[in-house]
Amino acid sequence: MSKLNEMIREFREDIGQSIEGLALLMRMEPDEFAQLEKNWIPPDDILQRICSLFEWNYKDIKRLADNTPSEKPKKTIPENQQSASVEKTSADVPPTPFAKKIKEARTAAKQDARGIATLLGVSPDYYEEFEAGVIPPDDLLRKLCSLFGWNYKQIRQKINTQSTVLLGSRQPLLHAREIQARLPKLELPEIPEVPPPVTLNVQIKQARIAAKQNVDGISLLLQINPELYEQIESGDVNPDPDLLKRISSLFGWNYHELLNREKSSQFSKLQPAVTSLKSSDSSISKTKLKKVQQEISENWQQISREQQETLLTQLELVSEMMKRWEKVD
Repeated sequence: MSKLNEMIREFREDIGQSIEGLALLMRMEPDEFAQLEKNWIPPDDILQRICSLFEWNYKDIKRLADNTPSEKPKKTIPENQQSASVEKTSADVPPTPFAKKIKEARTAAKQDARGIATLLGVSPDYYEEFEAGVIPPDDLLRKLCSLFGWNYKQIRQKINTQSTVLLGSRQPLLHAREIQARLPKLELPEIPEVPPPVTLNVQIKQARIAAKQNVDGISLLLQINPELYEQIESGDVNPDPDLLKRISSLFGWNYHELLNREKSSQFSKLQPAVTSLKSSDSSISKTKLKKVQQEISENWQQISREQQETLLTQLELVSEMMKRWEKVD
């Protein structure tokens, strides 16, 4: 088994695919694809499909295939095309001065090829091509200069003056296992369960309980009868926009956000059977206020201390609500 055959087998195992599955993608027979993992170096058309499917660099894989004997015959290329299609490899070119300089610098640093390749973020095989005469791409050349403390402009100028330069086009694909080993291991955070949204009637009830108010007290503040308020808390009746605005002001909520939320839940399609207490004359309201104040004053001593505390809490809530209304106006 050659290195190319081993790479094909390892790639299939790493992605968890069967021979039949990849053979289907390659438009090949399963037995034929199985030979790719044993000792068959395929012809160029199949090799191109493999590189396209595996996202490998075709030039580098082609170079590897050309240097590997195969038990199956390769497709012959006419002599007039062979010289144009055969790629010039590092074995055909003697090491350049720059290649010797890289090797000497690595030796002086007491590093092996794997160590320098790791620092550069490339595979050891790819780095060895630099020492054999392949000129690295510009980004890797800058890394080499930075690593060994060289002047990048001077190195680039010397490379340009070399008579024989073998350029490497792209970095060859690393094995899937090597790529996975370099990737940081991330743990997926646990996503807490999001509780279902609270409905309007439940929200109103919770706010009343938090304010330590009873149904009668809140009904009085909202200027509706207790029976109607109980229907709102039970969800049988939905408040109209005017009443919803008073509820929002009473509990310190954002009216517009609350209204938009209810509209999004098809709140506008519901027909609330709520009518607020309206007064056509302000003098009538003042008369009612005086009457309420008088009744509170006359009956204050006749109620228990606990009832007095409850009523005071309600009056404080009324005062706070009036301050909010003044700011809104």
